[in-house]
Amino acid sequence: MKARDNPFSVERIEKIRYRPLHTTFDSLLLRLEELDYRAAITGPQGAGKTTLLEDIRDHLDRTGRKTAAIFINDMSPLTRPARKRFLASLTGREIVFIDGADSLNTLTWLAFKRAILKRAAGLVITAHQPTSLPSLIECATTVDLFRSIVADLLPEDVRLDSQTIDRAFERHAPNIRIALRQLYDTCAER
Repeated sequence: MKARDNPFSVERIEKIRYRPLHTTFDSLLLRLEELDYRAAITGPQGAGKTTLLEDIRDHLDRTGRKTAAIFINDMSPLTRPARKRFLASLTGREIVFIDGADSLNTLTWLAFKRAILKRAAGLVITAHQPTSLPSLIECATTVDLFRSIVADLLPEDVRLDSQTIDRAFERHAPNIRIALRQLYDTCAER
């Protein structure tokens, strides 16, 4: 199978948006408003934290709220000069979104968080563990959620047996992203 035809290509996977398990997107937005736009999205790697963060930010942008975002990880660290530039760019109206806040060391994070909350209208972060910010949601995955995503990605002319799908999830759970990569490889071998 050619890469462009693979149902698990990055382009196709990125079109799949966050699917809350025990709530709705609208309920999450209402809770975020109740939390005065100060909240953490937590959960393990590959459980949808980044996708949910992007979806919330997109919604707020579409409804006229001003937002600012930072992505932090080991490959994209947030240096001191970058933190200063970011803080200087804030006007007080933005809701700040930080993906990977727990990549910063504790002292740096506490100082950065305090500075943001003084200069911004809100702060929504992703982290693997609970933080000092109130929890908006703890992202989780299930085999049923994985099956649903796979069903949405598979065109009618491509078949994968349920054992292959379930084994991919079981092997990589709770990381749906890596389980989908395994299915990409499975389709590529055909």
